[in-house]
Amino acid sequence: MKNIKSLYVLGLFAIVVLLSSCLSTIVLENDEIVKQNETKIQTYLSSQSLSFTKATNGIYYTAVGDTSGRVMTAGDTVRVQYTISRLDGVKIDSSVTGKPFQFIYGNSTSIFVKTLPLLHESQQGSFIIPSTQALGSQTFPNLPANSPIRLDVKWFKTYSEAAYIDNYILANKIAVTAKYSNGLRYIRTQDGTGDYMASGKIAKVKYTGKLLNGFIFDSNVAKTDTFKITIGGSSAITGFQRGVELMKVGEKATLIFPSSIGYGTTGSLPKIPGESPLIFDVQVIAVSDN
Repeated sequence: MKNIKSLYVLGLFAIVVLLSSCLSTIVLENDEIVKQNETKIQTYLSSQSLSFTKATNGIYYTAVGDTSGRVMTAGDTVRVQYTISRLDGVKIDSSVTGKPFQFIYGNSTSIFVKTLPLLHESQQGSFIIPSTQALGSQTFPNLPANSPIRLDVKWFKTYSEAAYIDNYILANKIAVTAKYSNGLRYIRTQDGTGDYMASGKIAKVKYTGKLLNGFIFDSNVAKTDTFKITIGGSSAITGFQRGVELMKVGEKATLIFPSSIGYGTTGSLPKIPGESPLIFDVQVIAVSDN
């Protein structure tokens, strides 16, 4: 019995030693790849007489252009024109002759997330990216495993509806009554009477819908009819629905909200482009049971 236990312990010890040896080999291999990448990058920069700055994530970069533009923030829609190539100049991928590549910052782990935060909007930039920050040990057509790459950004645009709305509010000196987590800004412009409307009630409203540039895309103010909203229901786009549910009879308010609770990324053509924040001036005229 003692011999069996001894063999068991020796077996476990052998497995631990083997695993430790494998892990040590992997660490050494990774260290060697990092060193090889660094040597290739330094040789390339020297041969091209390039002066790049090394970022904390190990990516080398240089940027030209105005630094007063926005930098990306989480939730931004980002569009970028780019070219990716090997260090010997062979092109791997490019968007320059096609449509810009688009992504939502915060929902992607691509190389753009690791590089574009180093730029301001309207700047151009070039990046030398070690394989550990690029495609790693994966092999692709025209690109061997563990290869550093070069990324050239011709331009990029970053668009934040939240910033657009905040700038509009600031420029027009609007006092916001309440701001909600879904992005709705509620501005009360005239007090109402009575209690807030109960779920299931029908609110009859007059409204004017506008884009932030002032373009009026819809209104029923000059019409004899009213628009009906079922409180607690889904009679309209979310921003409008939730805004009206905050009101009392007779109350007037301005609702400003992002496309995420409006018409989304596709918009409502031909009058409302995708990713358009909306403004609604609303008055609750009456409330009824049906």
